[in-house]
Amino acid sequence: MPDGFVLIDKPAGPSSARAIAPFKRRFKGSRVGHAGTLDPFASGLLVVLVGDATRLQDLAMALPKTYVATVRFGVGTDTLDPLGAVVAERDPGSRPDGIEGAARAFLGEIEQMPPAFSALKVEGRRAYRLAREGKPVELAPRRVRVHAVTVREVSWPDVVIELTTGSGFYVRSFARDLGQALGLPAHLAALRRTHIGPFAADRADETKVLDCLALVEAAGLPLVQLPRDAARAFAEGRPVRAEASGRFAAICEGRLLGLGRTGGPGAVAPDVVLSHARHALEES
Repeated sequence: MPDGFVLIDKPAGPSSARAIAPFKRRFKGSRVGHAGTLDPFASGLLVVLVGDATRLQDLAMALPKTYVATVRFGVGTDTLDPLGAVVAERDPGSRPDGIEGAARAFLGEIEQMPPAFSALKVEGRRAYRLAREGKPVELAPRRVRVHAVTVREVSWPDVVIELTTGSGFYVRSFARDLGQALGLPAHLAALRRTHIGPFAADRADETKVLDCLALVEAAGLPLVQLPRDAARAFAEGRPVRAEASGRFAAICEGRLLGLGRTGGPGAVAPDVVLSHARHALEES
């Protein structure tokens, strides 16, 4: 069974879980997951993790993501997207001044209130389930980061904005908050994810399984080359002697063994050990 990841361009309509269902059938017997859920109405890049790559999910989740978002002003919905019920409506009038400035105000690290209709948990239950039942949803604001924001097109009352964000960012919340900044209700009318780190939706090829090492390189982790004896010890979960600082990727003879962390002066400890690497070392 392969170990690696596949890039797919999800169309609008299916959920992320439904979009990866064919890969669960294709790679039956392997673990299959994904990194960075896209709502059903959204389209774009989805990273499908197969086998050992599922153990590197945190690396994929931490990569910056770029979106093209269409924000519609004058109408607010309970889900903050086009699938929700209308909860606020106001004549948007003519195009206001200051759209670009209002969007740029979100640059950097900001506090963002997640949507009530989200998969976050409240006392052990998914927030969206509580919201659907009409129950109060109390979520805490979270620190998130916006690396870049550009207004691409204005066809008032719709505004197309390109955003590059860090993990945990909700574009639906951004649409709501931008509307508030301009004194109008607003919701996210359309969304497309164009990039995850260096990977682009228009280069997605669902027939190709990419090596786990490409994910490590995209995350910018330093690579530490281990000799075979140290590699065997690392694969068995034992600390080894190596020059490294912080988190790193352990490599032996071009093969990714897993991830490690500094365990002391000159010593590193395994954090994640990939099973295929361990088996390959045992067989050779």
